[in-house]
Amino acid sequence: MATLRPFEKMPIVNVAAVLLVGSEESHREQLAQAMLKEPKTFDVKIHMTQSLPLPFEGDYLRPRFDLVVFLINLHSQLSLNDVLSSMMHLDAYFYLGKTCFLATKGKHGSVQHCVIDITTVKDLADKHLSILIQSELDNEEDVTFTARRLLNILKICAGLVPGISSLYMSSLTETF
Repeated sequence: MATLRPFEKMPIVNVAAVLLVGSEESHREQLAQAMLKEPKTFDVKIHMTQSLPLPFEGDYLRPRFDLVVFLINLHSQLSLNDVLSSMMHLDAYFYLGKTCFLATKGKHGSVQHCVIDITTVKDLADKHLSILIQSELDNEEDVTFTARRLLNILKICAGLVPGISSLYMSSLTETF
């Protein structure tokens, strides 16, 4: 599958699907576990990959993705390179409120040791009209808070919040 398209499949009632893309498997696993533990009024399907494109095998089993989250570790150039190469395999319609960037390892005094400047990631998110979330994911509180934010964004992207479209998300939320 060369390009992942947001409207290629029909949505499932009261179900939201998220795709976590990033080179750090531990961060993807932490977020997935925290998202599944959180109480919610809808079912969540979480898929994870290191990079796109997704393999063609099993495509018929995959749900329609309502949100794609790109995880970028600010201490790893490989992380940014994986995200940049993966972004080429997303249809342009995903960038209309259905993508989110999650930058990790950039707070609490470790900014001077970052390989990637946070302004690079901010510019990337702004260029693609996407939300940027900064989180450490070092302790359970950070992981839980980030999972809650992602679930709230996912709920809107899946169309489960009446009167709010994912197109308005960037104006409703601020970068944290």
